[in-house]
Amino acid sequence: METKQAIEDRHSVRVFTNKDIEINKLKKLVELAQMAPSWVDSQPWKIYLAKGKTLEKLKTLHLENSMTGKITASEWPPMHRINWDEFPRDNMAKLNLSRTAFLTKDELDSGWTKVQQNLYYAPAVFYLTIPKNSSNWSIYDLGAFSQTLMLAATDIGLGSMVAYEFVKYPDEIRQVLPIPEKEAIAVGIAVGYEAEKPYQ
Repeated sequence: METKQAIEDRHSVRVFTNKDIEINKLKKLVELAQMAPSWVDSQPWKIYLAKGKTLEKLKTLHLENSMTGKITASEWPPMHRINWDEFPRDNMAKLNLSRTAFLTKDELDSGWTKVQQNLYYAPAVFYLTIPKNSSNWSIYDLGAFSQTLMLAATDIGLGSMVAYEFVKYPDEIRQVLPIPEKEAIAVGIAVGYEAEKPYQ
């Protein structure tokens, strides 16, 4: 696939099928993403993959935390939208308007929430970390790695989704994956095959 085509085709997949992905394909995505540039070649990121029974355990914990209304505690705390700079705040407002245009009220009220609570039904999720003692350049590096990973997924016919939902309960992640406290759980990226009828 041409680079331009991969950039144009990549989009956030809101719902995945349960079709399994060969582990060699997932390893190849990481190999390609490791070619991303980083500040003074530091390559600060680490990647943890959840799939199969590991991911099912994570999904069970996440659903329970979501259903009981557990307070979120992401290691990179989000800023309330009213405090954002004007330009990104307006972009988010436009996104919300466009979302209501293609989702019904029932989907917005229940279907979408269910999808999020079930981690978009993804068959595989990459959890990306950087050391908590990192410069802002490492955050930039992680963004470059993330984008390269998602473009590589598009190139081999996989969809991807990066979302706050994956990292808002870091304690549940550490119950399942061996991520030390010194690493910040920064990003979660789901990969898989896109469902044709996402809310049915």
